[in-house]
Amino acid sequence: MKLDELLLDSGNDIPFEAAGVTIHVPTLKEIAYIGEKSFLMGCHFLLFDKNNLEIEDKSGLENQSNFNIFMSVMNSSDRAIHKTDAMMVLTLLFPNYKVEIEHDKILLQLENFSSSINEYNFEDFKKVIAQIFCLDSSESEEFNPSDALAKRIAEKIKKGREARNKTKDSENVKMNIYSRYISILSVGLPLDKNLLYNYTVYQLKDEFDRFQMKMNSDIYLKAKLAGAQDLEEVENWMEDIHS
Repeated sequence: MKLDELLLDSGNDIPFEAAGVTIHVPTLKEIAYIGEKSFLMGCHFLLFDKNNLEIEDKSGLENQSNFNIFMSVMNSSDRAIHKTDAMMVLTLLFPNYKVEIEHDKILLQLENFSSSINEYNFEDFKKVIAQIFCLDSSESEEFNPSDALAKRIAEKIKKGREARNKTKDSENVKMNIYSRYISILSVGLPLDKNLLYNYTVYQLKDEFDRFQMKMNSDIYLKAKLAGAQDLEEVENWMEDIHS
């Protein structure tokens, strides 16, 4: 499910026809209510994909869909922080709906209308989340549910994360990506920081990537004019950055 670039760049809410609902695209100011760490952990949990597990960790999950795995954790008796993070992200995405976790669906209620995220539309829902927040499902955050199936799944995911962390010290990376982007753009462009906090994640990343390309182009041009030789070519800063 590929979303239109203009729709993403506009910051408009996203019609999600598979559930007959509208997905709100939160601004950075709205995301700040729950904090960047909780937001990213919640998003990665929602984007869980068993195919990203190590081959040996997929054993026993062949007949379980990503949605079933996700729901088994959300319905477990454990109060894992990831469940709370996921619920907060869902609340950001559906601010006008009452969001409830049921056995086989995420129920969305609005006055006399109700719909759901379920087995049949979950993968499309994940694709929308990945695009509006410029993420992918290459990593799944660890969690520790207590019921039998969910606990077994969690242990496999945790094992996979530990293996990846041996080569990538991801636990020590500060969760301040968005605030750093805003700080850089507010000085570099310059722009009022309050204006940038009304951007969506997609808009912020688009502007930051374009700003970096423009800076690289300016540095390259100045070096060429100063007589520098054997410079590595840089991309035209006006090229398509979403191809």
